[in-house]
Amino acid sequence: MNTAMSSSSSSLSPEVLSPAAMRDNSEELFRKLLMGVSVMAGLTHLCFLLLFYKSGVTPLAMINVGSILCYVLTFSLLWHNHVVQAWMLIIFEVVGHAVLAVYFIGWESGFHFYIMLVPPVMVVSPLDNWRAKAPLVLGLVALYVGLDFFLRLATPVAVLDPSVINGLHYFNLITVLVLLIFLAGMYYRLVVQSEQELREMATTDPLTRLRNRRSVLDTSSFEAAKQRRDGRPMSFVLCDVDHFKAVNDTHGHEAGDDVLTSVARVLRTGVREVDHAARWGGEEFLLLLPETNVSGATLVANRLREAIEELRVSSKDGPLRVTMTFGVSALHPDESIDQAIARADKALYTGKHEGRNRVVMAAEDHAR
Repeated sequence: MNTAMSSSSSSLSPEVLSPAAMRDNSEELFRKLLMGVSVMAGLTHLCFLLLFYKSGVTPLAMINVGSILCYVLTFSLLWHNHVVQAWMLIIFEVVGHAVLAVYFIGWESGFHFYIMLVPPVMVVSPLDNWRAKAPLVLGLVALYVGLDFFLRLATPVAVLDPSVINGLHYFNLITVLVLLIFLAGMYYRLVVQSEQELREMATTDPLTRLRNRRSVLDTSSFEAAKQRRDGRPMSFVLCDVDHFKAVNDTHGHEAGDDVLTSVARVLRTGVREVDHAARWGGEEFLLLLPETNVSGATLVANRLREAIEELRVSSKDGPLRVTMTFGVSALHPDESIDQAIARADKALYTGKHEGRNRVVMAAEDHAR
């Protein structure tokens, strides 16, 4: 039927995510990654604080106090979505702490390993383009090589017991490896989670939280293939809110949105788990009912029609009464999905002209 598609105040969910949505999701992924880094780094520096305090290296103990406070601030910045500032603070702390530690207690302590963590994270960072990233990455590489050249054989300011230096070396080596594994694992988990969220965004109507048009068509193709292979029935129910334009015009678009979300809730809870309810467009909805013949689909449609007729949607002007008209068709073996839905649409159109608030079976199915 597809009438009054634009009468709803809420647009259909986009079938393809915009570049802005992808970028926002990528930045949120990076923010969560840095929050995990902040917690891990803060705990690591707490261990260093205790170690240097007991070893009598007071300057480094105080530096680690500052590092802990730095990561507390970093976590706070990330919590309030100041990702760029937090990332710059992390880079400053990691590099500064590594340089000072190597200067005070020597190259063999292994604190320079932490600088190697920054370039990979910088590469996956979505915050800037490569023209901004490349100088920072190259600068960190140059800094590391410079530290190796000038400080690897230099005499440290504070000479610690060789056993302590050896312990620090392997502690730092193992910690960096663990952090790399943690970062890779966390990034992988967040990428998977992000993909799931993007998939949901791409297949779900944002207002009603039902499937969108593209998603239900993809599922219909899959179910149709099963139907043709196994010889099982499959039906479509196309339904439309009656006099929806009058709701928007009289009570406002907010009331219209409330009507759509209330109707969607009835449709979603009124079908089986194997069935699929989708927002087809505007105030139209489509139900895909696998393994259901046209008679069974008609019974489902009548049950839903009665449930919606009993529905009362609150509004500023008082409770709103809602009714819907339903068109039902079964997918025939010799027709496409579009043809079956078109027959349900024609039945819906007939129901509208016969007075609305009714269920009409497609003529071809009725004849059978």
